[in-house]
Amino acid sequence: MKSWNELTNSQRVVIGIAMVVAAAFLPEIAFLVQLGGIEVAFALVFASLAPLLSWLSTKYQAITECLKTSVVAFRHSASAKPPVFFVQASFCAAALLFTSSGLLAFYFFFFFFF
Repeated sequence: MKSWNELTNSQRVVIGIAMVVAAAFLPEIAFLVQLGGIEVAFALVFASLAPLLSWLSTKYQAITECLKTSVVAFRHSASAKPPVFFVQASFCAAALLFTSSGLLAFYFFFFFFF
């Protein structure tokens, strides 16, 4: 790892902006910079992100497993078969037609005015 004096100006700007953003979430950064320097503060920012990254990794794996299970369940379900899908879709369309608010409004105005 390079020391602060060995970094280029663009690297210093990037690290400085990262420290300012990190200071919004980790106020102890200012104390760490005073006590141990920018290298220590930057290392501890990454160390404090480790639990968050672990939690995000766990959630990502859980979501992918859930999606894989859903895809397998749908492929093996009766809804994925064309004859069953056609019957379900036709009943769903009929239910939507007979229970939709547009049709109920039509019934109301039809029976109200005639």
